[in-house]
Amino acid sequence: MRSVNTANKIGREIGRDAPDVWIPDEVLRRQIRRVIGPQIKLHRSDEDRALESYQGGLIFASIVTVFALIATVILMLPRTTVDSMPALITMRGFIDQVPREIVILVTAALLMITLALSFGVAAASKRAKEAYSSAVRALYDAAFQGATAVLAGRRQRTGMSVETTRARGFLPPSPRPQGVDARGAEEVVAQWMRHLGEADAELTSYTGDGGIDVTGTRSFAQVKHYASSVGVAAVRELAGVAANDPRRRHALFFTSTGYARAAREFADTAGIALFVYDAERGGLEAMNGLAKTLVHNGIR
Repeated sequence: MRSVNTANKIGREIGRDAPDVWIPDEVLRRQIRRVIGPQIKLHRSDEDRALESYQGGLIFASIVTVFALIATVILMLPRTTVDSMPALITMRGFIDQVPREIVILVTAALLMITLALSFGVAAASKRAKEAYSSAVRALYDAAFQGATAVLAGRRQRTGMSVETTRARGFLPPSPRPQGVDARGAEEVVAQWMRHLGEADAELTSYTGDGGIDVTGTRSFAQVKHYASSVGVAAVRELAGVAANDPRRRHALFFTSTGYARAAREFADTAGIALFVYDAERGGLEAMNGLAKTLVHNGIR
């Protein structure tokens, strides 16, 4: 595999198959590396070809330099030593045909060329490794983008369960196995808001509330105890109230069911945090990015 499009496609498959839609990014990246790492087979890059050229030149220069060094050593040996070694006599005869100074200069030049090529090989090797790493990283990033794109859609549909903790100032609402009516749903939401950081969250009156069911210093909420998903019209209504709020508080929407796709998309644009509560089990799910941020940072 060498195409970012192929890597993105594999990443999307990983995102679809992930059993946990809230898999941490680092765990997801490790999984991607395990899956596509063995499949990566890149073409030779320009940096690879340059490295091969440098290596070939270095090998040739090294061989020539070795012969030049041998010739220089023989040239430097005393005549009596050479005459005592028959194998060197013929070689010395050839070498003596070239002025000593030229042999030494050629040998020195070859040594410098070999040294320069050694540095060239090291630099070319570094560039080749960087190019390879960059290409592999691009494949991993493409796969990660594909996986996260699919997971983002799955997360929008499933929501993120809110983990309760006693570290917060207020406890979450207790489960109500018998269920709640519309007013009871507002009480549950008010308690959830207090648990998330809106300490003075209180129910509004039945009339004159402008569509707001629970209000606080930093946020207000609309609560729909529906049997079906919330449509975009209800979210638009809350957005209108939020746009005219002089204190610019967080606008929260709570329902017992879920949200239509158009409602989720509009909420993301309008800055409305979407939640789904489960009064019977005492659970709460954050359904879009703003809601998850408020869960993580608290309503403040």
